[in-house]
Amino acid sequence: MYNWIYPNPVQLKNSIDLIGKSIESERKDSQFYQWLIDNIPIEDLSSRQSNKIKKTIESIRDDELRHNKMYKEMYYQITGKEMKIEEEEFIAPVNFRIGIEDAMMGELEAVKKYREIMNGLPSLYYRDKVFNILSDELRHANLYNYIYTNIITGKEK
Repeated sequence: MYNWIYPNPVQLKNSIDLIGKSIESERKDSQFYQWLIDNIPIEDLSSRQSNKIKKTIESIRDDELRHNKMYKEMYYQITGKEMKIEEEEFIAPVNFRIGIEDAMMGELEAVKKYREIMNGLPSLYYRDKVFNILSDELRHANLYNYIYTNIITGKEK
């Protein structure tokens, strides 16, 4: 019945639900970033490497906080409602390397979710916002790959 409407109501509802899921884990995510910052294996790295890794994770965290704010604003603008956030329990990774692996995979999974969000948004204004967030997620995955490489290769000579 709604096949000629873009996005159709089902796509729009799916996008709204996915935006809500993207907002939900805000507190857990901020605890995760702080854990990564606090657990950089400085004994295995040069001070230059550990400082660069710390600044990189801080910049990713700041981007993610900005993304969360953008999604909250989008959710409110589209639905007219504030998103109710449910607290998720933070479980620390086994070690820093595994935390970086999890972060890298999380960024790549977010890209798939954000593409799906884009498909159901009602205007280019919102699609452009999500595209900017999506491109940041790809950048973050590359930055986590940089960090992972530094952890694996260890101290600079």
